[in-house]
Amino acid sequence: MEFIKTEHRDNLAVVTLDRGTANALNKAMIDELAETFRQLDKDSSVRGAIITGKGNFFSAGLDVLEVAAYDEKTSQEFWHSFATMIGTMLSFGKPLVAAVNGHSPAGGAIVALTCDFRYMADGKFRIGLNEVPVGIAVPQPIFEMYAAVVGQKNAYQFLLQGKLLLPAEALQSGFVDEVCPQEEVFDKAWAKLKELATFEPKTFALTKRNMRAGLVHKYTTHYDEFFGPTLHHWQDPDARNVLNALVASLKK
Repeated sequence: MEFIKTEHRDNLAVVTLDRGTANALNKAMIDELAETFRQLDKDSSVRGAIITGKGNFFSAGLDVLEVAAYDEKTSQEFWHSFATMIGTMLSFGKPLVAAVNGHSPAGGAIVALTCDFRYMADGKFRIGLNEVPVGIAVPQPIFEMYAAVVGQKNAYQFLLQGKLLLPAEALQSGFVDEVCPQEEVFDKAWAKLKELATFEPKTFALTKRNMRAGLVHKYTTHYDEFFGPTLHHWQDPDARNVLNALVASLKK
């Protein structure tokens, strides 16, 4: 794997996002992330996994500079890969804990939402879904996944505003389960993972998959229904104008 690093510590796996300074997600990285969790799910020696980033970024979300330049065919492939990655991580039958070591907007927040527990570094870091202000429509399953964590009202209002939360706000809303100093965030998440990994694996996996079954189907078997409108909107001229303005500002 080029962008996803996996380390095995006894019967647990450490998955590290490792692409550039900000871990921006492009198609290659998303495909690697999905394949990583497919492999870990099949590996009977692995009892659980932690996912983290590096430096001050968990993940800055989609690599807008690259993704915005995709032609229509590549865009279709990208969004299908993105939905597949989410579905794969949501259906991961083992404990999965996020050590959110820094900034985690947009796609980074979505990766964190697929986890069972989230621990976030304290500081001036931000986490949340800011797609609407940059011209990206949010598919219904992502709202549903968000609402399952922060509640319907918060998810609704946060999404419409594209609200990015500071650590204390993320804790108050339920987005993260604990906020701690950056140098402690991995150890806190690791302790939770070790606790979850003591449970009987088949019982844990079946319970987790039962709770997430309806949502997983929306990312996999019902992809066209739930992601088709977003994919169509991606090509809308008015939405592209907003996105292109963001691209121009990032290039500066």
